[in-house]
Amino acid sequence: MSLPATAMPRVIAAEAVSNFGSMLSRLAIPWLATLALQATPAQMAALLVADVAAAALAALVLGAWVDRHGRRAVMLLADGARAAVLGLLALAAWRGWLGMAGLLLAAAAGGACTVVFELARSAWMAQALAEADLPRRNAQIAVAGSLSETAAFALGGWLYQGLGALAALLVDAASYAASALCLRGVPEQRAAVTPATDESAWRAWRRDTAAGLQAIAARPPLRALAVIEGLLAFSMALTGTAYMIFVSRDIGLPTGQQGMVFAMGGLGAVLGAALAPRLGRGIGPGRTMALGLALHAAGLFCLTQIPGPGWLALALLLAQQIVGDAGHTLHQVHDRTLRQTAVPAELLARADAGLRGVGQAATLLGALAGAALGEIWPVRGLLVLALAFAAAAALWAGWRLAEKSQPVSPST
Repeated sequence: MSLPATAMPRVIAAEAVSNFGSMLSRLAIPWLATLALQATPAQMAALLVADVAAAALAALVLGAWVDRHGRRAVMLLADGARAAVLGLLALAAWRGWLGMAGLLLAAAAGGACTVVFELARSAWMAQALAEADLPRRNAQIAVAGSLSETAAFALGGWLYQGLGALAALLVDAASYAASALCLRGVPEQRAAVTPATDESAWRAWRRDTAAGLQAIAARPPLRALAVIEGLLAFSMALTGTAYMIFVSRDIGLPTGQQGMVFAMGGLGAVLGAALAPRLGRGIGPGRTMALGLALHAAGLFCLTQIPGPGWLALALLLAQQIVGDAGHTLHQVHDRTLRQTAVPAELLARADAGLRGVGQAATLLGALAGAALGEIWPVRGLLVLALAFAAAAALWAGWRLAEKSQPVSPST
């Protein structure tokens, strides 16, 4: 059965609106903790850990479950759950019941549901689209995500400041409802039928989860992606612990100029998404991924070369955002495509979940390492270490993904 012409635009729209909600949540919940509850640094760290740990656990536990259910149905369920969580949080804020425990639960639920949505959306695309069309469609997904992230960051602060926490949470919840509405008319992609067994639920889960990890271990490209995922996530977590301190305190860049710099990162991501399919057809996906990671590392190099306050600092920050985000998106488009084409349909979500689990674990380790080393190192030292891990990811991609460097034929 051919795919309706409106199906993929609806999925892209759902991704854009859903990602807008996710980014708003990652702003609104910390702001609530900081401004309404006067959270301590330890409590703020706990919010981050709750989000990342829940996402890692959901990827590990629910990958097999996603593989056994309709992809569209899972996306709708994830959107409904996120809307309900934000609605309950808004109710708690209105009635004065809001506390750190509630914020921690909301952060964890949001992280878990977002991973489930992304697993189901990726698996839907892998089953619904021709393999040659995946790079182009993944590039469109990347553009939609980048634009919605830029909009969320640009509008989130004004929304919270102008309308208050309650309205911001309600808008956030409504964005997930809008995402679900976008999925109307999208045909379901059924899970592969698996034979019934007499196994207990625990044994079935262990077998299913092991099958996903074995699928990664058995395929050299996926093994390479697992290493890259870990190195890149560790690097980005280190960067996250140091970036704002470096830019705001060491360089002294005003917040208005910081907003302009962050917006340029969205422009770089759109540029990378536009170039990704063409480069994949020209030099092959493996070399494109290695090039993207090299550009991402080059962006970090620009960051480490900032001498101090001034126009040179602003220029290097802009270069880091544009070049680094463009490179990261170049890699990301073909990384998604490789995940979607390397395993059979019945293993799509489990293999993707295994790779995401590696990244989430590395993110936690990187955040902990950044927190510990930040007590004894200057923040520039953390950025140099992050650069080293990003460069290692680029070198590993260039070495281990050479077999994926045949140009991709354009879709017909």
